[in-house]
Amino acid sequence: MMKKIMLSAVLTLLLSVTTTLATAGGLELSLSNDTANLVVHLDPEQVYNRAGGSDISVGVFTNEIGDNLLHATLMARGMRQFATGQSNLAAGIKIIGGDLDIDESVGALAIGFQASLLVAPSEFNPVDFIVEGFFAPGISSFADAEKFSEIGARLQVEIVPAAHAYLGYRRMNFDTNDFENLMLDRSVHVGISVRF
Repeated sequence: MMKKIMLSAVLTLLLSVTTTLATAGGLELSLSNDTANLVVHLDPEQVYNRAGGSDISVGVFTNEIGDNLLHATLMARGMRQFATGQSNLAAGIKIIGGDLDIDESVGALAIGFQASLLVAPSEFNPVDFIVEGFFAPGISSFADAEKFSEIGARLQVEIVPAAHAYLGYRRMNFDTNDFENLMLDRSVHVGISVRF
């Protein structure tokens, strides 16, 4: 039953992605040897202009062993300017759910943060260092999930004003009713994000 729900949710997401690309703000893809994560940013204009505001995104995560998850994130952002650079801070929520290869269905509503620091200011190719984390305890985990956590970091360079490339690390895991510390991702990945 959950697999049918997951399949229809993926199809709905793909349909909504194709119909909203004209109004979407950006697309992001990160890949490692064992994982893929595709994210559609619905309004990243605020983020790329570093003016603060909000960022809404939806995405799909999959890995080589057969774990498939859908996720949506809402982040509120703020920017601080310094004499030598700037930093961005964000806080928000992430809802994530899907099917794991071990025949467990998981879901969670997580709270999280993101912090970025401009480490190499440049007129042409600025470099940012970004860290983020999300956590959902038992009270906001559902289906077979007992707990969810995700942490990540990346070094990002602006190739052109509308595109960023990055090298990152992500660690994502669930605790379920029957299993502890199910690692969905623990790898270095490369990615690119493009603004429309």
